[in-house]
Order: sequence, then C-alpha cells, then structure tokens
Amino acid sequence: MDDHTLQVGPVRVQADRIVIATGSSPAVPAAWRERLGERLIVNDDVFDWQDLPSSVAVVGAGVIGLELAQALHRLGVRVRLYGRGERVGPLTDPALQTIARQVFGETLPMTLGVCHLDARREGHTVVVAAGAADGALQDERFDWLLAATGRRPNVGKLGLEHTTLPLDPAGVPVVDRRTGQVGNSSVFMAGDVAEDRPLLHEAADEGRIAGDNAGRFPDVRVRPRRAPLAVVFSEPQMALAGASHADLMRAGVPFQTGSVSFEDQGRSRVMGRNQGALHVYGEVATGRFLGAEMLGPAAEHIGHLLAWSVQRGDTVQQMLDSPFYHPVLEEGLRSALRHLQRELRMGPVPVERCLDCGPGA
Repeated sequence: MDDHTLQVGPVRVQADRIVIATGSSPAVPAAWRERLGERLIVNDDVFDWQDLPSSVAVVGAGVIGLELAQALHRLGVRVRLYGRGERVGPLTDPALQTIARQVFGETLPMTLGVCHLDARREGHTVVVAAGAADGALQDERFDWLLAATGRRPNVGKLGLEHTTLPLDPAGVPVVDRRTGQVGNSSVFMAGDVAEDRPLLHEAADEGRIAGDNAGRFPDVRVRPRRAPLAVVFSEPQMALAGASHADLMRAGVPFQTGSVSFEDQGRSRVMGRNQGALHVYGEVATGRFLGAEMLGPAAEHIGHLLAWSVQRGDTVQQMLDSPFYHPVLEEGLRSALRHLQRELRMGPVPVERCLDCGPGA
C-alpha cells in the first residue's frame, strides 16, 4: 500500500523495515497454458512423475532445459530440445559454445535457432511446430511439453506501484547487490526475486546481507560478495568461475585467453571422458587471474578451484606455482594456465619437453 504498509487479506501489516524474499516463478506464455492444459509442465513437475513418459519436448536450451533434456534422453525418453538462440547452456565464450553445440548435438536431438515455435494439443499429445527464419515449420508429437523458458520475480501482486521505490521497466525494485537495499529506502531484497545469480549459495548470502542491513538500518553496510561460480550438471559438465568471457568483453577489460582441449588430455582419455575444453582468462599487464569457462569432465570440482583463486586474487603465476599431481585432470588446467601465461607474456616461455610437463599435461 505504501513503503511501510502491506495488506494481506483482511490483515494490514506495518513495519519500519521490510525484506522482500518472494522468490520467482516459471515464465510460461499464457497462450501455451490455455492451449496445452495439463500437458504443459515445468521442471518441478518432473519430480512428481511415478513413471517415465515415452516422449517430451523441452523448450529452452538454458541450464534447466539442457540438464533435464539430457537426463530424460539417457533414461530412454524420446526428447527434443528447442532453443530460440544458438547457445546451449550458459557458456558465453563463442569458441566453447561451438564445442558445446557439437558435443551435445552428437547424442541429444536439438533444434536451435528457432524463429517460429508453436504448440497445440491434439488429444493426449502435444504437437510442436518449429522452424528457422528461412525454413518451413516441422511438426513433431510428444506426450508433454516441458517449458524451461526462464523465470520471473514474484512481485506482480505486491502493489509496488503504490510505493516510492525505484523500479526497473519490468516493475522489479532496483537493488544494490552489495547491501540488499532498494534505493535509499528501508526496503531490502534477497533471493530469486532480486534476479541476481539465482543460485542457492548466492541466495543464502543475499538473505544474510539483507537481513543484517534491515536490522541495522539506517546504518547500512556494504558486504563483500563471493566470486561467481555456476555449475551445469550435464555430461560433460559445464562451469563458469569468476568473470565470464561476456563479462570481460562488456566491461572492456584487457585480457588474454589460455585454453586446453580435453580430447587429448591424458587422464581424460584414460577415463573415456575426453570431451570439451577449458578457457582461462588473465588480465593484461598485471597477470591477475580473472575467470574461466569450462565444458569437460569434473567441471564441478575444477570450477571450485578456479573460483577460489579468483576470490583470493591469485595471479596466473601463483596458480602455476601450486602443486599438480600426475596423472590427474588438473594437469589440463595447468596446460591452460601455461598457455595463458605465454599469451600474457608475464614470464619465461616454458622449456619444451621439460621434466615436470608429464604425459598428462
């Protein structure tokens, strides 16, 4: 009702400080809900199934869409993954995206670059018609359509238009992620509703920051945030640690890239999981390690190591000075860091065939 008053049914609540933590909900086109009825599902519905369907269309090639599409496909369900863009998953490095499309496209039926997508219900099936800008629509029938088309903050019923809070064009309060504060008000936000890194560990930090500052208002304190870390539980896995390629390009930071392919990496070949690549980014002139993107084996573990290095402010040389056992996947990381160090011209060129290179490098 205003900056300090909330009407909940017949109850009116007033507070000096307020924390908005209403979460988010799947963003599904209303027309699809009308036409498809119960044949339209979202990711949460999958975990209520008592048995597996014969076929599922997954719309949305982001993290959730890719994870579920691949998991269902591996369980024997006929699946097709549809994406409006050419990207698969969250990787932003163009070279890694090319590899991702190739790797996942070898086993998972995908239709990317969709310009026209329509879904209709015929009896107990869903008919998906999809096509590119210059192509005819192709129909395919499925038991279900799983919409993995993003999420929206749950703010639509809060009546924020009656407040003086600063709102973005979508009607979501503008929040400072370092404090959780909305503008200069006594209102704070935490979790998915803030649309900032919708991940469990980030939401936990946001709740602590927003709650602490709401309690101490007006003595609001800036709290340091952890280094970014995101993992995709696909096969092969994906990870983004620290600044992404897109982050660095957008910020105009001068950087160089080091890379390694896991196709010929020693331990990866022995494990039979030699797919993907790792790109690491370092700052020109300082040699500071900035971030990485990865598609490959054990990305969930290597991603943590790299995020910790970003948070500590390690240089590439400091990372190379750390121990690397043999034979392990981390030897691939060492190869990427050596490549990055050469691109940065921050140290001597490694001697070819040196004793510590090892066959797993």
